Amino acid sequence: MGKYDRYICTRLHKRENLPGPTPAQREILAAEGLRISMEHVLWIDSDVIPGAYYGENTWIWPSSYPDQIDPDVLARRFPNARPLFPHSHDFPELLSWWGADPDHPEDTTPKTMIMDDEEILLETSWVCYAPAGMKHMPATPPGARKTNKPICHWTSGPGVYVREAGEADKRDKPQDSAAPKPEVIRRTGHLENKKYFVFGYDPKVKRPDYMCPLDPSFSRPIAYLDETVVPGAEFGCDSFWLLPGARARSGQMVMDRHTLPYGTSITLNALNYADITDLCADAELWIGGEKHHINKSFGAYLPPNVEAGPLIVRNITREIFVLKTGPVGEGIKKYPGG
Repeated sequence: MGKYDRYICTRLHKRENLPGPTPAQREILAAEGLRISMEHVLWIDSDVIPGAYYGENTWIWPSSYPDQIDPDVLARRFPNARPLFPHSHDFPELLSWWGADPDHPEDTTPKTMIMDDEEILLETSWVCYAPAGMKHMPATPPGARKTNKPICHWTSGPGVYVREAGEADKRDKPQDSAAPKPEVIRRTGHLENKKYFVFGYDPKVKRPDYMCPLDPSFSRPIAYLDETVVPGAEFGCDSFWLLPGARARSGQMVMDRHTLPYGTSITLNALNYADITDLCADAELWIGGEKHHINKSFGAYLPPNVEAGPLIVRNITREIFVLKTGPVGEGIKKYPGG
């Protein structure tokens, strides 16, 4: 066993933290051969990997895919005891909702995002930067069209997410359904907080030198976010697709060898409905001079002041989503990782 094996995660942890159904209810559905639309691939934080940042990676599957349980049937069988509501964290958070067709990322189900007192309509794919302390929540607008393609949804931030802090007691106690609920009116239209969204990849952005250039013959950029793209951002991302094909089989250099004074998270997930744990490729990742071979979807944390890279991906047979997150701007001093 290598010294840095523990910095690579290939299985889903903290299933009890996921939104409903509960882990026990999910086991019942699995025994019946049924699947739900949102399936988690990974949950990463410092409890899972020492010093790591928080991150969740999920696929959202269309209802037309095999064995999908109808959402209305699911709601009747297992009412969601852990609904999402506007919340904030003491750390900045990135959230993304991205069409999983590498050539048509705009093909997605529209969402709205609550950002403090604003509700922003999002009709295409996006990455959101939610500053520390800002209340936020994604929602689906009434009557929204639904795509027939998968959606990639992920979140990440330099903290430990324990669902919505301060609401656990409310969530676990019966609520008085007759109690009046105050109506919250939020501003819509041209909104100030839309500045916290990125809707695509700007080819003029300056990616770190250790991240290899994206060759359009076997990769597709998704979105890049740092303090130059969203002024004041303290946590950022670099995300893209790796594509199958003859060129991909020989190996794609994703990341060169480098050492940073702060931590970095990197995730690779294959778009494989048949087995979401299968990377559908062979990854070679070096951490601290150790070579690791990985053929499962994985999340890795690269600790500060430890040599990381190269990362090479070979024998790609399905599209692979690649995500790198870490502190940017003033966040490098505030959230160096451990």
